[in-house]
Amino acid sequence: MGESVVAVTTQIFLIRHGESEWNSSRRYTGQRDVPLSDLGKEQAQRLAERLKDAGLAAVYTSPLRRARETAQAIGQLARVPVILEPGLKEIHHGLWEGLTAEQVSAQFPAEYALWRTQPHRVTMPQGESLAEVAARAEATWRRVVAEQRGSKIAVCSHDAVMRVLLLIALGLALEHFWKWGFGNASLTVIEARGDAANDFRLVCLNDTAHLAGVYSEYARQAL
Repeated sequence: MGESVVAVTTQIFLIRHGESEWNSSRRYTGQRDVPLSDLGKEQAQRLAERLKDAGLAAVYTSPLRRARETAQAIGQLARVPVILEPGLKEIHHGLWEGLTAEQVSAQFPAEYALWRTQPHRVTMPQGESLAEVAARAEATWRRVVAEQRGSKIAVCSHDAVMRVLLLIALGLALEHFWKWGFGNASLTVIEARGDAANDFRLVCLNDTAHLAGVYSEYARQAL
């Protein structure tokens, strides 16, 4: 009898950044380079403590400050490199950036209503569509996973990008964008099996157990 073959598994720790100063005021942030709030810095440290002995090979992050600061906290405790990836930037909200959800609803009522019901059909005014986000994020995602085949890596990004990446990993269409949510400094784990090209499975979704006492109220954010 031939020897059994054990498939190589790549483990991806998908992380949303800690609370930013605009998350706490319910403003659309998009690609504005807003830093972590004091609470967000504490959340990043809690997450870093949780992952310091996870055996990570590297942390890949959006270059936007709120994600970068979260990634640097993890990289410092885990003693691994932090690598900036522009493809992991948040969706460009265009003219919505800096506005609260209430202001967007008042100034762009048709677009906002469509965003909340059929997000895959919206191109943000002077911003991006989900298809554009998917194109850049997927290219980064697949390259990084292939480069780190058989390793454990962290990917630190933003709410919209994480939603899109999970849809891609599970083979679901962009119209399912609102099917799940990601809290600040949450941990989602995905495994890539075999050649890490198309065989993904979800292991853990939106885990915030490490945030006892410093959890951000997700429903109060502009998304």
